[in-house]
Amino acid sequence: MAESPPRSSPGAGADFGLGSAGAAPSAPSCLVLGNFDGVHIGHQAILTRARQRARQRGLQLVAITFEPHPKAFLHPGQGPALLTPLELRRRLLLEAGVERLWVIPFDLHLARLSPEEFMDRVRRRLQLRAMVVGPLFSVGPPGQGELGFITEYGQRTGLEVVEVGSRLWQGEAVSSSRIRARLLEGDLEASAAMLGRPFQVLGPVVRGRGVGRELGFPTANLRLGPGQALPPDGVYVMEALLPEGRAVGAVGSIGVRPHFGGGERVFEVHCLEPVGELYGRQLTVSVLSRLRGQERFTTDAALVERMTRDAEAAAAYLASRPGLSRVPPGPPSG
Repeated sequence: MAESPPRSSPGAGADFGLGSAGAAPSAPSCLVLGNFDGVHIGHQAILTRARQRARQRGLQLVAITFEPHPKAFLHPGQGPALLTPLELRRRLLLEAGVERLWVIPFDLHLARLSPEEFMDRVRRRLQLRAMVVGPLFSVGPPGQGELGFITEYGQRTGLEVVEVGSRLWQGEAVSSSRIRARLLEGDLEASAAMLGRPFQVLGPVVRGRGVGRELGFPTANLRLGPGQALPPDGVYVMEALLPEGRAVGAVGSIGVRPHFGGGERVFEVHCLEPVGELYGRQLTVSVLSRLRGQERFTTDAALVERMTRDAEAAAAYLASRPGLSRVPPGPPSG
């Protein structure tokens, strides 16, 4: 089973997270490296080519990603909202064929490594034989470890470097920042086209105020990370993937619930069929289509009437679009 290497012991920062030499993969490797936020169609093209090259050369396919996002570490409070926080990113990378995932803690020591130092250590520890990169490849300080560097480094060290071109959508290169911008504008169709699947979140179900259950519409409240990117507040058609792999239609709300006096922004999901107790369980939720904005109603009865119509609209939408893309539950973390 693919896994992340163990945490480093104190003083092992120079090896950025691998610990003892025994933690290194036993087989020579083909590497993909990046933040992979979104694991979008551009990333998927790189992963597909890397999977093919690894198979052709008999190599183990390894991915390196960083946590936290380097921009979030270097510029606290100014990092990008994440399309795919670490656990969802991990599941998507493994589903794409990565055999071993190395999550490197991004810290000051790593930030100070030159591109040459970083690649030398990676090459030794992974028995690196090949590397597949995209046009925006970068390692180390800005302007130092970009595509020209890795091409020259490969020629000098005997590392095979395979470049994969950009994937285009509507004539422009797909990127995490472009998807993020369209998502924040509420353009779920464009976001899904560039992601290669509906926009999704992953999180544990936590206890809320229980108001939905009292009104006949029990909701699962997801706890999402503070850096999670989300579409604008509103009521949405959703699909919830349960840990055992069953997908169920849903209608959900993103926002501050103005009918109940506002407050903290929440992400809550009402499943359209019985699902049993969900507290403490991880849900993967696809956000498919916006039904309306959030509203404040004159009475609870008016809210219930509108929620009933929302559920009917969500069911009709889902019935008209069978076979929606889904992320499998994936192996447990840890």
